[in-house]
Amino acid sequence: MRVAIQGERGSYHHIAAEKYFGDNIELICCETFADVFDSLDEGAASMAVVAIENSTAGSVHATYDLLLRHDFYITGEIYEPIHHCLITLPGTKMRDIKRVFSHPMALPQCAGFLENNLPHAERIEFSDTAASVLHIKQTNDTHGAAIASSLAATLENLPILRSNIEDYQHNVTRFLVLSSNHKIPAGADKSSLVLETPHKSGALVSALSILASADINLTKLESRPIPDKPWRYQFLIDVEAAGPTVQDSVEKLESLGCTVRILGEYKATNNPA
Repeated sequence: MRVAIQGERGSYHHIAAEKYFGDNIELICCETFADVFDSLDEGAASMAVVAIENSTAGSVHATYDLLLRHDFYITGEIYEPIHHCLITLPGTKMRDIKRVFSHPMALPQCAGFLENNLPHAERIEFSDTAASVLHIKQTNDTHGAAIASSLAATLENLPILRSNIEDYQHNVTRFLVLSSNHKIPAGADKSSLVLETPHKSGALVSALSILASADINLTKLESRPIPDKPWRYQFLIDVEAAGPTVQDSVEKLESLGCTVRILGEYKATNNPA
């Protein structure tokens, strides 16, 4: 099975993909989230794994926006504890570090550590955590360090200067499993929806009341701009329900004038946080 991920081998996407599918997969490593969606669209990959939110840094808006622009289906989710390491070339000491490379989501997750230990080091955003490790290795950067997983250090045979440098011990990223085939897995008990309400007073409250009356619990509610409707918003909703219960609620929402799209119905997994 070919699975598209954002990042290189050793990235947290790599770890999440193997956690879900096992290690007998062919990784299609992509530089950007857009490239991941293109790989799925073009058939280069049959499945994809993409980060959607982090318990410390918040939502990955690039993934949400790509989900809204494509017709792929969420078929699963993975919660992966994120434990960052400070990785350097052999012999590099803390006092030598002038630059720290990592993904834009990883750097703020280690902001406290960097402020306390490397306050004068430049923080440089990189396309991927694992790619930042490869970068300092390929450039022989004795004054550089990368924030990435212990797997990335192992794969590049580089030392870990410090482990578990994330600011919060319970630092977890939620990943989505995407497919181009609309197949609802057995045991599905969670759904992701996109909701657009009529532009009038109380519309969102009325919509949420429909879900409440069906005893459907929301686990996420987030607004995103509608690109071709300035200052109008659509709502991304995760609910602990699937099947007929959700379908019935969608029909009732549409009777209120709402537009609803089901992004996927899938089996919920335990959040370790």
